[in-house]
Amino acid sequence: MSQLFLIPTTLANNIDHAGISQTEKIKHLQYFIVETAKTARAHLKQLGLDTPLQQLNISELNKHSQNIEELIKPLLDGHDVGLISDCGMPAIADPGSKVVRLAHKHHLQVSPLAGPSSLMMALMASGVNGQSFAFTGYLPIDTVERKKQIKRLEELVLKYDQSQIIIETPFRNNQLLQALVETLSPQIYISISTNLMNENEGVITKSVSEWKKALPDINKQEAVFIVGV
Repeated sequence: MSQLFLIPTTLANNIDHAGISQTEKIKHLQYFIVETAKTARAHLKQLGLDTPLQQLNISELNKHSQNIEELIKPLLDGHDVGLISDCGMPAIADPGSKVVRLAHKHHLQVSPLAGPSSLMMALMASGVNGQSFAFTGYLPIDTVERKKQIKRLEELVLKYDQSQIIIETPFRNNQLLQALVETLSPQIYISISTNLMNENEGVITKSVSEWKKALPDINKQEAVFIVGV
């Protein structure tokens, strides 16, 4: 039976290493489904595959409407395929989940490989509850709806001690942090992890009341926000 390998990539901009284990399992791969071909080639170059980079079959999966069945045709024809995101874990906050679901529909084997996850790295470095947590993803852009969602998350934090993991488009980081600080109760903690696995990575956890004294400029940085107690 053919396999769909879920291949993590490094979180660092300078990809001197693949950041994954079990690379021996995927050296034979010739077919890949990727988010962005140019970025994927840079990652694939690090894996020491048996097939030269120029001879690999690379198909792009994007957020727009496309024929996913056509993308997995190599799988259906009996070839193993690798799924790669631009950064971190494939299918996590990533359109690759559509490919994984379709692979299951066709009763194909899905094989996830271990690698870096910015969400888990941020959570373990945050100091808030790692026993109960939820990945919320992106909050609404609309100011009113975003505030409502933040208050709903606050209820989960205070009532169930469930930490909430949030991400944002890098150029809206400052707006999100401002909204969190303005909306959440003073005793709640906000942890901000930026540029994980890069030389300038940083993790800072403070209460809302402490953040109100001074907010950092994290515009255009890769960031993970965690709200908890």
